Amino acid sequence: MPLMFYAVKITAPRQCLAVLLWLAFLVVPGVLYAEDAPLPTPEGAGELKVISWNIEWYPGKKNFARAKEMQKQREAVTAAIKEINPDIILAQEIRDWESFAELCETLPGMRPAVVSAFPSRRTGEYWRQQTAIGSKLPVTAAWSQPWNEQNGLQPPRGFSAAVLRLPGKGAPRYLLVYSLHLKSNLSNSEGETLLNFRDRDESIRQLLEHIRTMEETVFKGSIVGVIVGGDLNTNQDGQFGDNVIKLMKDAGFHHSWSGVPREQRQTWRGGDQFEPVTFDHIFTKGLGRPRAHILDLSEETSDHRPVEITIPIPSVESAGNS
Repeated sequence: MPLMFYAVKITAPRQCLAVLLWLAFLVVPGVLYAEDAPLPTPEGAGELKVISWNIEWYPGKKNFARAKEMQKQREAVTAAIKEINPDIILAQEIRDWESFAELCETLPGMRPAVVSAFPSRRTGEYWRQQTAIGSKLPVTAAWSQPWNEQNGLQPPRGFSAAVLRLPGKGAPRYLLVYSLHLKSNLSNSEGETLLNFRDRDESIRQLLEHIRTMEETVFKGSIVGVIVGGDLNTNQDGQFGDNVIKLMKDAGFHHSWSGVPREQRQTWRGGDQFEPVTFDHIFTKGLGRPRAHILDLSEETSDHRPVEITIPIPSVESAGNS
């Protein structure tokens, strides 16, 4: 059985989470070195298909959707997921665990790893736009964590994360994956706009700190690749004043939209007052330089188009080189 962690709210520093995970693995060493059973491998072994998708208030496409509206979107998204047949799903705007679990069950071998439970920053109540991760690879650990209050900032939401075990004999090798939904661009003033930019930058700084802890302490020498995907509400086109893309690239991540023309990566469909734009991204480290593309699905699925990449399953020699 994988060791699972579901953190609704963690107020301790990230280093404390790292220590808790490390201690847990000391207590349950078989989680890290269980070689007595074969590991399931996704179809088409040798490569993995990864998608990041904001599925727009799934299910229902709005906050208080009627049963009929929920069912309509459910059918459209289920059909799309079956057609895409991903190995890893990084999802945003998911209502709850049950909704995501039902979606994962439509694909053979796909299991939900984690669904966050972040509260609304305005009301403090459970928010119906959560981040989630589904995987066909075995899940060694999975959890969600809100952003900490730092530098006078308290960004909304947080991240969902999972440690996925790769197939192969010998010492275990892992992918570290994250699903994000960063602060929106909703604003009523210039001050709020600037705060949106600062919130997004602070979120990425905390994310990179967490990744370093996982790579250098908790799973030292075992992480062969990192994948970060989600609705980041920004892009590389000079439309926003944050530094999200730069921070990720400066930390050694490959941006899978690099070299892709703007008109070929408009993940958000836009609306009456706004043009289509790139909001959704996948970054990788230690996994080559995959090139992303959008999947142009029916508007009945979502106002966002999924982003897809294909990565080779890393070789044994790549362990510890992410």
